Amino acid sequence: MPTLIGSIPTVQSDDLELAKRILNGQENIVDSTVNLQKKLEDIFKNKELYLFNRGREALYFALKALGIGSDDEVIVQAMTCVAVVTPILWLNAKPVYADINENDFNFDIVDLEKKITPKTKAIIVQHTFGNIADVKRISEIAKRHNIYTIEDCAHLFYTDYSKADINKYSDISFFSFAQDKSISAVQGGLIVVNNLELKEIAMDLYLNIEDQSPKQALYNAKYIQLWSIIKKYYFTPILPFQSRITLGKVMVMVLRKLGMIKQQASKSIEQRPIMNRISDVQSALLLNQLNKCDDMNKRREEIAEIYDEKLNSDFQNRSGSKRLLRYPVLLSNPGVVMQQLKMHKYICGRWYNSVVFPMYGNLDKVGYVGGSCPKAEVLTKEILNLPTNIDLTNEEAIELANIVNENAKPFKFSN
Repeated sequence: MPTLIGSIPTVQSDDLELAKRILNGQENIVDSTVNLQKKLEDIFKNKELYLFNRGREALYFALKALGIGSDDEVIVQAMTCVAVVTPILWLNAKPVYADINENDFNFDIVDLEKKITPKTKAIIVQHTFGNIADVKRISEIAKRHNIYTIEDCAHLFYTDYSKADINKYSDISFFSFAQDKSISAVQGGLIVVNNLELKEIAMDLYLNIEDQSPKQALYNAKYIQLWSIIKKYYFTPILPFQSRITLGKVMVMVLRKLGMIKQQASKSIEQRPIMNRISDVQSALLLNQLNKCDDMNKRREEIAEIYDEKLNSDFQNRSGSKRLLRYPVLLSNPGVVMQQLKMHKYICGRWYNSVVFPMYGNLDKVGYVGGSCPKAEVLTKEILNLPTNIDLTNEEAIELANIVNENAKPFKFSN
């Protein structure tokens, strides 16, 4: 089976069987959302929690709860996803971009502080790849300027936050349960309200959030079933003596055309959505993943340790973090290495090879000013992600590292 970094990397056989039972009407999913809420309340003790259909809807809700509106400024880091920026634009607010560090791809706090103006109303702090950002220091800066701190936890999920500086210093945290995240329901989002002053506002807003239609909800189980088939045939050629046109790739094109599977991130800016609550289908899928979360995080750490050991020093992750959603590597020839890995049936990633992924041109549409984040502009050109997929074997991780070592050229960053 090939390794595809972006689609259902956490799905195992029990998740697939659960999805099939849901689709066949053989799984009792009544009260799944109630049970999920209780499980999450055990993790995020004494916090207000709200569950959504998608992560970007959760962020949109958070911004609305903070009163973000027209002409307000929200600081985000460059080297982020359009899903973070779009909810800001939905509110007619202005995203302002701050530069990043080379080692962990999180905020350069010195540049962040320079970008604060009297119009700044919030800062969204991203834990890129699972590298923990210095939320404590950023929240201290924010408080001095009377600014809200939103914590972007889309790249990680723990069942115990007591020993981690996550979800402690921000006003609101949000999580994504998309198909390529730490735990997945194919789609899904969570808001954790840490600032008690926002409790009543959030409760009132959530009362107006609509449930999904049955068709919307079942999409998530169908996605798992369809991608399990796609993965099986992804590299199967349709015609002899050629490898470019494969059964799996054709399936992807056809299913996307039919609207049966969606692209992970669109280059177009979505229209303002109708926010929906999470469905019982998603909750059932997520509960199954949540029960395995600690094991999955442990496996990611094991894979990261193999990369740390086997990769040449020029290519090792520089943050020292182990619990990574994806393992970032900086190279001067990432495209060449990615093609070599593809020849061995490893589809790796390029999070984020644009300051606002996957926008490669017309960055003015998302409010980015060229040259405003020079480090991010360089680093996005040189980034490659190695998979930490749950089904990746030790032997495959070693092979991945060897292919990188044999084909990669070192990247040296110069200010």
